Amino acid sequence: MMEIVKYDVTEAAISEMRSLYMDLTVKDIDDKEGFEAVHSARMVVKGKRIAVEKQRKDFKADALDFGRRVDTEAKKIFSLLEPIEGHLQEQEDVVINERKRIQAEKEAAEQARIQDMIDSLALVGCIMPFFDLATMTDEAFTVLYAEKKAAFEAEQSRIAEEKRLEIERLEKERLEREAEAKRLADERAELDKIKAEQEAERKRLKEEQDKIDAEKRKAERIAFEKQALENARIAAEKATKEKAEREAAEKVAAEAKAKDEAERAEKLRPDREKLLSFANSLLEIRAPEVSDTRAQGVADTAIAEIYRIANRIIKQSKDL
Repeated sequence: MMEIVKYDVTEAAISEMRSLYMDLTVKDIDDKEGFEAVHSARMVVKGKRIAVEKQRKDFKADALDFGRRVDTEAKKIFSLLEPIEGHLQEQEDVVINERKRIQAEKEAAEQARIQDMIDSLALVGCIMPFFDLATMTDEAFTVLYAEKKAAFEAEQSRIAEEKRLEIERLEKERLEREAEAKRLADERAELDKIKAEQEAERKRLKEEQDKIDAEKRKAERIAFEKQALENARIAAEKATKEKAEREAAEKVAAEAKAKDEAERAEKLRPDREKLLSFANSLLEIRAPEVSDTRAQGVADTAIAEIYRIANRIIKQSKDL
């Protein structure tokens, strides 16, 4: 007859543990007393299970058949112990899992707090490493944020002031350019007016000269015709010698006077024409092309002076 394998943990002991431990519960995370009772009980049950496992191995070492009986009995005991241990483990897990949940919430809250600090600093132009902020208290961060915000706002104000001054400078330059452009336009308009007046004067002088030339030709023609008539008169009035001589003398005197006037006019004409030619050559002068507005102003002023000088030459030559 096979000897019944006996373990130190009896069914009676297991029954006692069941009656003692299966009613143990943990109310919530604050139920420390219940948690300690459950934990202690589980350690007792676990110790019994481990002891049985040790005995099982010892018994099994004697023989394979005995080992099978040992395993069978151990499995039986395990099946009886496992519900108790499982119940106690579930009760422990209530607290353990809740602790894990609370710890996860704390970690998530801390992560959110640090991220809020990172985001707040970023809005004021400050970038700090995550781990530097992780060790910083809320009070220290408040001081740091106030400093960074003040510096950021001061910098933004400085930039805004620079932009405002730059806009004012550009506007001032624009107004100055417009004023300079208007001045140059007015000056060019004045020059164009002077040129138009000078052109009109040149045409008038030419017409006057043409008229003088026409009158001269007319005078020459009249003088020629007069000479022809005088010659005819002399030929017709040979009998009246004294009258002819007197008329001849008067004619000679008149011709001498006319010749003197003609010679004087002839002498003056080249000088006037030279002056008019010189004035016209001045009017033909053109300013060089330049890119700088100040240089353009100098050139335009010089041309205006030259045109004024030419205009004076033309006007004064009339009196010659």
